[in-house]
Amino acid sequence: ATLDQPVAAVDLIAMQPGAVASRTIVKKPAGTVTAFAFDSGEGLSEHTAPFEALLLGLDGEADVFISGRPHRVVAGQ
Repeated sequence: ATLDQPVAAVDLIAMQPGAVASRTIVKKPAGTVTAFAFDSGEGLSEHTAPFEALLLGLDGEADVFISGRPHRVVAGQ
């Protein structure tokens, strides 16, 4: 499905109880844009990616580890 009307970023995906939800927004040969919603206590396993990564916290707060270093991210960061 495509987005035909403007949508607030925070409304791109809904949190699912006890899960990590994801929605691919853009998928191109140069990279992808994916929205994630994490329930409390949920997360992704450590991994690498073939592209640069951008993280933008839209709501709530999270501990994010980049190259093994912890970073606290809150909404708007």
